[in-house]
Amino acid sequence: MVEPHLSPDEPLRLNALRETGHLDTPIEARFERVTRLARRVLRTPIAAISLIDADRQWFKSIGGLDVSETSRAVSFCGHTILQEEVLVVPDARSDPRFSDNPFVTGSPHIVFYAGCPIRTIDGHKIGSLCVIDRAPRAMSHEDLQILRDLAAVAESELCRSMQEGAQREMLAEVDAIARQAQVDGLTRIWNRTAAFELVCSELARSRRSGTGAGVIMADLDHFKQINDTHGHAAGDEVLRQVAKRMLGAIREADAVGRYGGEEFIVALGACDGLAGANLVAERIRQRIAEGPFVTEFGNFRVTVSLGVAFCESPSEATTGESLVSAADQALYRAKHAGRNRVESTLTAAADRTIRTAA
Repeated sequence: MVEPHLSPDEPLRLNALRETGHLDTPIEARFERVTRLARRVLRTPIAAISLIDADRQWFKSIGGLDVSETSRAVSFCGHTILQEEVLVVPDARSDPRFSDNPFVTGSPHIVFYAGCPIRTIDGHKIGSLCVIDRAPRAMSHEDLQILRDLAAVAESELCRSMQEGAQREMLAEVDAIARQAQVDGLTRIWNRTAAFELVCSELARSRRSGTGAGVIMADLDHFKQINDTHGHAAGDEVLRQVAKRMLGAIREADAVGRYGGEEFIVALGACDGLAGANLVAERIRQRIAEGPFVTEFGNFRVTVSLGVAFCESPSEATTGESLVSAADQALYRAKHAGRNRVESTLTAAADRTIRTAA
């Protein structure tokens, strides 16, 4: 195996990478779309957007493989950033650079690899968009152009602001080490503490702007049956896929976090009243129920119950705790009304519920 050597502009490259602010951040729908398209259009089981840090390869998005980072020493993408063009490895088993690579000789048994460098605005190569297969194959001219085009989309997204609203502000306040403590290790979305902080931040923004604030609580229906019947590994994979579907259903200004177990929370950003909050919740419900979750343990159909709380004119008396509690009560009603539904609550400034709607 040949380890990738350092880039000639390594110090500048690393500085450019870290200035993007993307390392150790939650997954985002805009990058998930790119890897999902790459897998579908190029017909590969695995696709990833990788960022090459000093001694590791960290995945901003990866589909088809349950891993968040690897050593840079064994990374294929570490070689990709040393090239100007797409790196294509038709059969890693016969390539001396990779033939004894642990990811070739062992899981995930990489055979085919193609990666296109991703650059910052000033030209530093910080990572790649890659596709991977477990069988040898070639890339046509059309395939190569598709990979370049999708890499350009990822590049454009990486070079613009990472998040909007409260999410962007929170990430700007902490370094990469602190960010790791804000991300749920299983689903790679915000964890309970960070998600609640975002609810409070959006509430504060609402007070300043004179607009409403909302939150959604969501709980998977009968999820315990998956763990009990098929094991926690199956349940974990379903939770990871649920998180990604939720990301695809919310708006860019919203933030989703794992609140615990099979429960999720959405902090709504700049929401247009209770009706707008209900639309987001209903979109989540539909996305979760639209088709089975396909895993190596089997295919699982899952539904979700959701509770929405919205305060039109939050005052200092309105707290994050009270808003989450109101959404939790609405979720309780959804569970007891038959599940796979949305219940909502409109609260007054002093946290008194004034009406509810299904």
